[in-house]
Amino acid sequence: MEGGIIANNAIDGLVLDKPHTFRVHTKAYTDREVFEAEMGRIFEKTWIYVGHTSEIPNRYDYKTSYIGLQPVIVTRGDGDVINVFVNRCMHRGAVLCREAHGNAQQFDCPYHGWVYTNDGKLVAVTHKDEVGGYSADFDQPKGLFKVPKVEVYRGFVFASFNDAVQPLLQHLGRARTIIDRRLNQSPEGEIVLRSQPFVARYKGNWKFQTENIVDDYHFLFVHRAFVDLQSKYGDTTGNFGLHPGGNTAEMRKQRYRGNVWGTPQGHGILDAQLGTLEPLLTGRFAEHYKVLKDKYGEDELAWIAGRGIISMFPNMGMIHQQIRTWRPIAPDLTEVTIYPYALKGAPDAYNEGVLHAQERFYSPAGYGATDDMEMFAINHEGLSGRAVDWVLLERGVDTDTVLESGDVQGKPSSEACMRGFWRRWRQLMSEA
Repeated sequence: MEGGIIANNAIDGLVLDKPHTFRVHTKAYTDREVFEAEMGRIFEKTWIYVGHTSEIPNRYDYKTSYIGLQPVIVTRGDGDVINVFVNRCMHRGAVLCREAHGNAQQFDCPYHGWVYTNDGKLVAVTHKDEVGGYSADFDQPKGLFKVPKVEVYRGFVFASFNDAVQPLLQHLGRARTIIDRRLNQSPEGEIVLRSQPFVARYKGNWKFQTENIVDDYHFLFVHRAFVDLQSKYGDTTGNFGLHPGGNTAEMRKQRYRGNVWGTPQGHGILDAQLGTLEPLLTGRFAEHYKVLKDKYGEDELAWIAGRGIISMFPNMGMIHQQIRTWRPIAPDLTEVTIYPYALKGAPDAYNEGVLHAQERFYSPAGYGATDDMEMFAINHEGLSGRAVDWVLLERGVDTDTVLESGDVQGKPSSEACMRGFWRRWRQLMSEA
């Protein structure tokens, strides 16, 4: 590391990738210079999910978000144009918009009152001509800093500071199929974010959440209390089928089925077809599933109603009818936000049931999220020492299959997802 900038050969030395071996140095999680380099080389270079169009459905709606450490505003302006601006006054740097979402034709700086329109134009510099004010030669900014690249895929809004970033569809890669199938659970092919999100912070690195959302290996151990509850009471406690299996053995069987994927874009994916459609087509929401069967056919419906989980590089995921983001704040501090969504056109009782199941598992008083936060914190504590150098990510390393597309297919409990992430991480971090 030279002059506060990590040399490329130092980055290469943090990921050990060779036959039968895949290990990551603890510094990749704990070192502050690594963290600072990630903000520039990853979060400012690739596509970052910043929101969903259902959060800003009307003209002049806005929501606040982040690209790495940089706060941004996502706005819907005239002509339904969606823009993303740096949430910072051009005068002295104050955050302009401090609400999570709202509707505003203009943004007033709380510090000195400068005024910007919804589409970012600077329209008022307060007291400009007062004694001691700005000179006639003042080079007045035209407006807020506009993030140069914004694209939308099926309502998912992505932005990038990199004007030369690869096309969004290329970035999505195999993950696009999972997004499509999650949205196709809706008869209208759309989702709506209308519930308040769950927000939590943990004392640990952001990459723990990236890895964990597609890690089936941990579930029966970290969530042991939930597994025991599920074994005893089943869905009577409101699980609504989100974590299938009536006992420990059955839950283990359900988790170790299907495929795992590591992609060249850095995404991790878990997918599996549903074994039989009969319970869905004869159950409480039979009409809902019959509509989907008629639209997509039985084989595709088995995928749509089956398992599809994404860890989208670098910091967004989809699981259990929710969008999840994790925001890096410091090497040892991360904020996780869980946005439950409703399937547009699905029965109200269905959407309500899934929401209640997520409240049971993911809310601050739930069984699951708090377990994970504890693990992330003790992971970081364990990695903060200097006695042991490497984290092992070698599960399934000799049984993975590499496709012509560059996607790596692994057995159900393989750590192929994590290896895909780290290969992309190393690639971006090593680029000048």
